[in-house]
Amino acid sequence: MNLKLLSVLLASSLLLMGCNDDDDTSTDPVDPPVVEPPVTDPVDPPATEVITINDADTVVLTVDEYDASSGALTFSLDNGDEKAITDATNYSIMYFGYPDPAASSSNAKAWKRWHVSQTFNCDTSSEDACAGVLTETETEGQYTFNAVDLDLESKAAAGAVEVFKVAIQIHGEKASNEFELIPAGE
Repeated sequence: MNLKLLSVLLASSLLLMGCNDDDDTSTDPVDPPVVEPPVTDPVDPPATEVITINDADTVVLTVDEYDASSGALTFSLDNGDEKAITDATNYSIMYFGYPDPAASSSNAKAWKRWHVSQTFNCDTSSEDACAGVLTETETEGQYTFNAVDLDLESKAAAGAVEVFKVAIQIHGEKASNEFELIPAGE
């Protein structure tokens, strides 16, 4: 065999063995591949669904706050399907004052049945001025009512009125809420 050919074979064998050596301690740092996050639209908060009072087929009223001393009210309206009701203007709000049910009286038959009341109405289709002030808050479907000149105490003996209740009815073209007596503090 040719010595030259044998030298070339031996040199190439050594080169191949050197490339496959597992003891190679030289490591080059490898940067991880750059993966860009997918582009997404920012998440907007869900929009509150609303309906106007004149388009609502059902009106559900929830009293949030009731201050018996001033008659101030905060309440919310929805249509029963979680849609806030806006644009309410027509109302009938009645305040009631009752005696203390635990107090005694000289008139055993009638004393627990008496009450005093004061009504605040607003019908925007009439020319009569609205009694009280109904204001829609920044929260859709929430309202405050200011009972201007509420005075149940003057209609009964001094200190006789101990229990206060209110009945609120909001009117739309198609529906009004249920008429219900709501005690103060509930």
